Amino acid sequence: MPDLFTYLEYREFLKDSYDERRKSQPYFSYRFIGNKVGMDSSYLTRLFQKKLHLGDDLVDRMAAAFALTGESLDYFRNLVSFNKAKSEAQARLFHDQLMRLRGVGYSVVREDQVEYFSNWIHVALRSLLDYQSFEGDYEALGASFSPAASADEAKNAVFLLERLGMVRRTEHGYEVLDNHLHSGDNWKSEAIKTFQKSTIELASRSLDTVPAARRDISTMTMDLDAETLGDLKIIIKEFQENVAKLVGNATKSDRVYHLNIQLFPISSLPEDAS
Repeated sequence: MPDLFTYLEYREFLKDSYDERRKSQPYFSYRFIGNKVGMDSSYLTRLFQKKLHLGDDLVDRMAAAFALTGESLDYFRNLVSFNKAKSEAQARLFHDQLMRLRGVGYSVVREDQVEYFSNWIHVALRSLLDYQSFEGDYEALGASFSPAASADEAKNAVFLLERLGMVRRTEHGYEVLDNHLHSGDNWKSEAIKTFQKSTIELASRSLDTVPAARRDISTMTMDLDAETLGDLKIIIKEFQENVAKLVGNATKSDRVYHLNIQLFPISSLPEDAS
């Protein structure tokens, strides 16, 4: 059976699982599942085509039909709720639960730590200190950034991270206290918007200053509808979590990279005309 914990769309998991089991268990048909869950074949067809959602009373029955128990059952329940969420707040709540079950740990930046996002150097420094020792040479530390920062900027950034409780001094330099940080509900704040603008500017600068072999910047232009946009945003979330797990397992880090994922309209939207 496919790994449930790699999915952010429960209907894709059900369809992939059905196709795989059907190969080795011919009896595992639409009719078989329908009898187990209490639905007809046409309902199941539309479910697999992502044209409708499972009713709340059918979630556990469907999980049982696919032999989901323990944490897998918990993940499946949250996955259904995540896909059915009607608001950003609901989606974030269930997404956090999914990440907890996946083993991707996030610490949300508190309101009193929002200054962390006021300068990209703060964010870069926190990653830099995770693998590079620092003994007090702020000029050398500033030169480690690209573009380079001044000694004063580096010094202020170190003091800020200490004050915010994001790093602490040790015998061998500094220790980063949380592996993954997330802006949480602060994502709408002006500080986050300013930070994102600065990282976009850094990405633009890299086109002229960083050799192509050391970067990967590509663009796609596409036409889509509102439903596909929602699916695309789910794929982006899944990609971000896979990146977090991958870099979390890195044991020989020797550089800091910033990854921008940019998806935005370049035409007027249907609701703009109303």
